[in-house]
Order: sequence, then structure tokens, then C-alpha cells
Amino acid sequence: MSVVVEVLLVSGVALDLVGAGVLAHAHNAESIVELREEIGEEGAALGEPDALSTHAQLLAEKRVGFLLLTLGLVLYLSGVVPKSSEDPALMGAVAAGAVIAGVVASVAFTRVVGRRVRERTRRGEQQRDGDDLPEQ
Repeated sequence: MSVVVEVLLVSGVALDLVGAGVLAHAHNAESIVELREEIGEEGAALGEPDALSTHAQLLAEKRVGFLLLTLGLVLYLSGVVPKSSEDPALMGAVAAGAVIAGVVASVAFTRVVGRRVRERTRRGEQQRDGDDLPEQ
């Protein structure tokens, strides 16, 4: 049992490092694209033909990075729970409860913030459309 726990811990941390590396690369490339756009050059990077392809590539890299981070943390958590000095069932329930609470809070926060962003966007579009009307 001890070897399995150690493998879960080590592989979880290793996947987290890989995921963090992927995210760091994507973030750096995105910064390069933004700098190029600010100075008026084409916002392409990573050998992609245009800015849209570059952004799609960066989004894919970020998704993979976050997936690896998530898998790594799941493995790490799976290794920590049985290694705890407390009852593994109790610690598993605590870990599952914390994950569920985090997901619920994230969904609620995302919806609230998303709704606010959509409202501000609509107001901005309405104000901009009002500015386009001819003066009388």
C-alpha cells in the first residue's frame, strides 16, 4: 500500500509541474502576441499563419495545461488521503466535500461575473449605437 501512495504522490506532483510548464509557455507566447499587436505587427506566434490561429493554439495549450494540473492534483490528493493518520473514509469525505464546495463556488462566481460582463457589454453597445445616430 505504501508504494501505491508514494507513486500517486510523486506522479501527481510531476503532472502538476508539466501542467505549470505548459501554462507558462502559453502565457509567454500570449504576451508576445499582445506585444506584437501593440506595436502594429501581425499578432502571430508559434509558427501559426495568423493571430486567430495563434490564439486557438494558445487556448488548446492552456486547456492541456489545466487538465494536467487537475489530474496531478487528483493523484496527489489520492495519495494524501490514505497516508493521513485519520480514518481514510473520513479524510476522503472531507476531500470530496472540499472539491464539491469549490466547484459549486466556482460555478456560482462564474455565473455572477459572466452576467455582469454581459450586462456591461450590452450597455456599452447601446451607448455606442446611440453615439452613431445623427444629431438633430
